[in-house]
Amino acid sequence: MNVNKIILEEQGLRDGFQTLTQIIPTEKKLEYIDRLVTAGLTRIQVASFVHPKLVPQMADAETVCKRLIKKSGVVYSGLVLNLRGVERGIDAGLDHLACSISASDTHSQKNARLTLEGAKKAFKEMVRLSKTNGIAVRGGIQCAFGCRYEGHIDEGHVLDMVDHHLDMGIDELALADSTGMGNPKLLGALMQKVVDKAGDIPVILHLHNTENKGYSNFYAATEAGVRIFDTAFGGLGGCPFIKSATGNIATEDTAHMAHQMGYETGIDIDKIAGISRELETILGYKLPGQLYQLLDKEGIAMI
Repeated sequence: MNVNKIILEEQGLRDGFQTLTQIIPTEKKLEYIDRLVTAGLTRIQVASFVHPKLVPQMADAETVCKRLIKKSGVVYSGLVLNLRGVERGIDAGLDHLACSISASDTHSQKNARLTLEGAKKAFKEMVRLSKTNGIAVRGGIQCAFGCRYEGHIDEGHVLDMVDHHLDMGIDELALADSTGMGNPKLLGALMQKVVDKAGDIPVILHLHNTENKGYSNFYAATEAGVRIFDTAFGGLGGCPFIKSATGNIATEDTAHMAHQMGYETGIDIDKIAGISRELETILGYKLPGQLYQLLDKEGIAMI
């Protein structure tokens, strides 16, 4: 991987929309996906295959996937939390699935209705079914840097889960600061160990800005060698099953910071900001991101 390039995976369609009370129409989702590709995004998580009664925004997951006009060089993925989710993802025609379980037993039971041990067993079957069907697997570990229910998550426990995931033959490894509890010093140190363990397997970091440390954690992770990050336009996001969960680091804010730090992203920040501004109008309130608001003002110099 080019060490001077940062790759952002857009999570707005999934993580961003899943907590909204206002349902975003399928047509609008498809429009945003096309606009994101035009803006330079090469990885987009388009939906999650969860129960529609629990997450109504994802009720059209299959429809969105089947109506995608896929562009060459773009990864279109879906989040799955159990074997049924994998089956739905396969039927929907995706060739990349994010199979994710939690490092926290309490969060696992709330999020996936499985104990941690049960989730690890299910994960093995999820990976097996995906690989059998020729699907690339991103193996995820949620709440890797802290849990609102259990507090501190032991580093050794997280590294054991990393080994568990790598042993399953995953194609990519993703760690998530689902609660935003990570801090730059501890996160950077842990991610260095994870990058070393992963070797040639790409490592992805999913950051939330709940405690206003998301961008500091982004910097710490780049220093540890991470080059792929999850972001969401406008800083939308949050888990319905985590107390006080708030949004991801914003795509346009992160891309701008990466550019200032000398990294390439291939992303047109103005086009992403345009989506965020439109959503602000649709939703009727300001989004957590900062840059889209600055870019809406004339005379602002961006260096």
